[in-house]
Amino acid sequence: MVLVPFIYFTLLTLYWWKKHKGIDVCVYMSGLYAVSTFCAMLIVELGMLEQGGVLFDEMDLELNIVPTILFLVFLTLSILPFSLINAEDMKTIRNMSPFVLDVFCWMLIALSLLNLYLVADSTLDILGGDLDAIRQAHYEGILTPAQIKAEKMPFFLRLFYYLNTATLLALPLSFYFVCIQKDKPWWFNSLLFFASLSVPIAGIQAADRTEIMFYILMFLYCVFFFRKTISKKMKRWALILGTPFIFAILIYLVAVSQARFEKAEGGASASAIEYAGQGYLNFCFFWEKQNTDEIASEREFPLINHVLFKIDSNAIRRDERSGKQGFFISVFPTFVGDILLDLGAIGVSIWVIFFFLTGMLVIKSAHRTEFHIGEMLAIFVMAAIPIFGVFYYRYFAFTYSLMIILTVIMYVLSSRKFSII
Repeated sequence: MVLVPFIYFTLLTLYWWKKHKGIDVCVYMSGLYAVSTFCAMLIVELGMLEQGGVLFDEMDLELNIVPTILFLVFLTLSILPFSLINAEDMKTIRNMSPFVLDVFCWMLIALSLLNLYLVADSTLDILGGDLDAIRQAHYEGILTPAQIKAEKMPFFLRLFYYLNTATLLALPLSFYFVCIQKDKPWWFNSLLFFASLSVPIAGIQAADRTEIMFYILMFLYCVFFFRKTISKKMKRWALILGTPFIFAILIYLVAVSQARFEKAEGGASASAIEYAGQGYLNFCFFWEKQNTDEIASEREFPLINHVLFKIDSNAIRRDERSGKQGFFISVFPTFVGDILLDLGAIGVSIWVIFFFLTGMLVIKSAHRTEFHIGEMLAIFVMAAIPIFGVFYYRYFAFTYSLMIILTVIMYVLSSRKFSII
């Protein structure tokens, strides 16, 4: 049974690649799951079960037809709206309200500068320290130097900093200004691109790899979304300026991985396979082993739970839920696995159908030659769910809800003319 998802996503990737005449958004998404399910095969074949977050062991492996079919159906429905987008057709992105967009961009830049203030005096010390100990301290709930510094800021700035997760929206906007609009000075584009790095930079405080991996995956999404509008000149500059940047990221990822997994069986390379491939396996584990009486919605509706019920998806809450389930829930089961565990089979079915319909509503039709800024941002925010969902559901914290609210506001405002007099 472990072969079925890999064969399915490989064929789906090849089909969309041929239909779209190149690597497109949907090809990219499907390809990620082809790679992930290939790693799942390696985990089973190489006897790597019950390691690195894989919940099944050799004795209780159950990869049955029902969870396998649901896994494929849920993911296909989630990716399907993005198959309407074809980079070969897209010509431009409209900006109906330049004033609103400028204000939004400067807000993102201001957030990144505030983040820089918080991390500037501690990042080098962290990079030169014991990365494994720093990560363990994070798991134990010990505040990072930046978090301690943030608590001393004025109340308004602390509230403003909650929006730091929204700085990722600067990434597609950077591509837009470089590839489409092309009327901003180089220093503005540089500041906006720097703003897009705000969350990964903050993640270094806890020796985190997740935010950098998320950034890389979404950067590649932007490359495929804008691929027909990226000029040869831009490609040359990207190669010149991006090469040292890529090397720095690789050095950091290798250093953190070695620090955390050098003592693990198989080392960092085996751990990478386990991380990448556990999604399908853990989805099936949840289907077979979960306590269906336990329903929790703090990851799907984080802002409501945070404000009304004072419940957040944090380490204490996850440990509490793990005790009730009888297994550790903080693993990678893909985003549909997380929702399955939280809301049950009916809940995840409703969620996927809602996501599918929302995606179709936003994208509207196939072969569109233009989008507006709000649509571009909304599609980017939605795309992050299946893309990083190869690991888990991304928008699990209330701060991400704030980012989604900002995106909805931009979706509404950017579809009409609005200016200040």
